[in-house]
Amino acid sequence: MLELDEQMSQQLKKLYKELESEGKLPSKQQLSEYYATFRKKFGPDTLANLDGEALLETMHSHGNKDSLVYWLEFKDDEEFPAIFGSIAGGSAYKFGLFRKKETGTWTAGSPRNPQELTVEQAIERARHHRDQLIAGADLLARMPDDGSDRDYEHLQQALLSIAPNIGDTAWGHKYLSLLYPEKLDDFHNPDYARFHLIKLLQLPLQPEGRYIAAGRYGVIAHALQIPLPILTTLLNERDGSNPHNYWRIGTAKYKSTPREYWTSMRDGNFCAIGWAEIDDLSSITKDEAGKQALRSALQSHYQGKAPPAIGNALRQLFDFRWNIAVGDLVLAADGASILDTVSISKGGQGG
Repeated sequence: MLELDEQMSQQLKKLYKELESEGKLPSKQQLSEYYATFRKKFGPDTLANLDGEALLETMHSHGNKDSLVYWLEFKDDEEFPAIFGSIAGGSAYKFGLFRKKETGTWTAGSPRNPQELTVEQAIERARHHRDQLIAGADLLARMPDDGSDRDYEHLQQALLSIAPNIGDTAWGHKYLSLLYPEKLDDFHNPDYARFHLIKLLQLPLQPEGRYIAAGRYGVIAHALQIPLPILTTLLNERDGSNPHNYWRIGTAKYKSTPREYWTSMRDGNFCAIGWAEIDDLSSITKDEAGKQALRSALQSHYQGKAPPAIGNALRQLFDFRWNIAVGDLVLAADGASILDTVSISKGGQGG
């Protein structure tokens, strides 16, 4: 059974009282009214009664302030404030369908491979999106209010099956969370959901996914006796809204004493990893070609090593070259001991 650290619980309760006294949190009544407004305009029953160009405009017209996509990404007023998790960023292609402002042409595909659609083709695509949203909502309606990790793993799998075009999108997740805010958190990016769980001293869930962590957040909100959207607001306030990763980097010299690497890193204000024989990593690109170049270099220098050993080295080198980011925390380790924690303040090259 999930247990929230007592100190963590007290921190969140204190923050809740502070923000509530300052008028920075919506009341339960206000939340209920916002959700009711959204469901009335865009709920499954409403969408099911739309078709043709009316459906297309209601779902996917960004220029229409009464459209679903506008409410999900831009709406922010007294009727419906922007407090339900952001899906901003990227282009309109993320919705799978949009109308170009310059030409009025309905478009799908990707920025690199745009696909112009006729109105009839766009309507058909909107129907698919509508039907998948309705199917996802029906699935959530049948889920228990106190779903287990296993229930949410099944939800993740089922949504990818019955809603292949919208199930694993930020906007699809936000739509469903607005219909069932007691069952889904409003961290629409799975990286955010994972980050805040770690900040709550919870082990990350496996497998990863956009819906996997929702049950954990529901249990924690229930334990704190606050609505789930209030919990996510508290976590954003406490932990920040820009997630960072944690990386463990060894500091011991291989077969040597004293263990000198940590002294060099600390005094030089840098972090480094081994595999010096691989040489400079700056030419490694962030794609499959870059990974293949690394694999070839590892195979050349470490002939006879088992494939898993090369695979592990490949992952660590690629992460060091491309995936450690500004704001991430590096744990400088000597075996099982953590010597210090360092925040990444700027990027670098290395090998």
